[in-house]
Amino acid sequence: MASASRRNAGFQPELRKNIVTREWVIIAKGRGKRPSDLRQDGDSQDRPPQFDSKCPFCPGNEGKTPPEVFALRDGGPRNSRGWSVRVVPNKFAALRADGSDALRSVGIYSARDGFGAHEVVIESPDHDKDLWEMDTQHVEGVVEAYRQRYLAYEVAESLRHVLIFRNHGPKAGTSLIHPHTQLIAGPVLPHQVQLELLGAGHYWEYLGKCVFCEIVDYELSSGERAVFESDHFVVITAFAGRYPFETWVIPKRHSIRFADMSDNYAIHSAPSAEYNVRAYHWHLEIYPRITTLGGFELGSDIYINVISPEDAAKSLREVGQE
Repeated sequence: MASASRRNAGFQPELRKNIVTREWVIIAKGRGKRPSDLRQDGDSQDRPPQFDSKCPFCPGNEGKTPPEVFALRDGGPRNSRGWSVRVVPNKFAALRADGSDALRSVGIYSARDGFGAHEVVIESPDHDKDLWEMDTQHVEGVVEAYRQRYLAYEVAESLRHVLIFRNHGPKAGTSLIHPHTQLIAGPVLPHQVQLELLGAGHYWEYLGKCVFCEIVDYELSSGERAVFESDHFVVITAFAGRYPFETWVIPKRHSIRFADMSDNYAIHSAPSAEYNVRAYHWHLEIYPRITTLGGFELGSDIYINVISPEDAAKSLREVGQE
């Protein structure tokens, strides 16, 4: 082991605890990484065309997808042109509605069929236009599609959790360029949501307050990790973020479920069967895939974040001012 005198004096790692889930992360901001060091080069390919005849999500190719379950359109029959946002079942679904919800024993283990639903929200007819390039009215339509599909599955007693998530770029697992979001509804609660529900419930029980409302108030007063504030939302970098530039979008108004939002975005929301858990507060979490998980993270489930949330917030604020 190197002696203390040989260590980088600027390298001072810090352990931070997530106030909601009680999980620990390591902020190792002195490992020679600055926010600019993690910037990704743009795609080497040219911008994709506005229409791709081989893309199943482009208008005119509606027959290449399963029949739509929801759409915003100017007119015309279902599964035809004229839509602005379209939702279809995922052709290669991770969970399917034709399975059984029954739990079964496999020796000493437990298992069940891959019962549930997996849908794709096709955000725009334009093959080349990403979400942040769309006008506000169109984005509102995309969010409304999220909300309608969330409500459609919330009434299903056997589906305890609905997750809306968006991957962007090959490193995040995107296989199709056409802008889209995915929704998966399943019969089990993800571990992360269980931790958030438990942590939020404990905070409410002991202090009589919503932990997410407390986070909003503190981050706005501190300003260190606040990136953006609007009338209804605050954007912050997470104090104990697991990933560089991990960012949370939290509504200022205490709201348990994503579906309760007014017409105004994974989205962590109280499970449908537990929507009356008053301690919870829905929010959006953004995880840039900039670094690769190593053996320590995979072996310990403790993440090393090489960019401090404070430096990340400062960098994001500067980008917003350009």
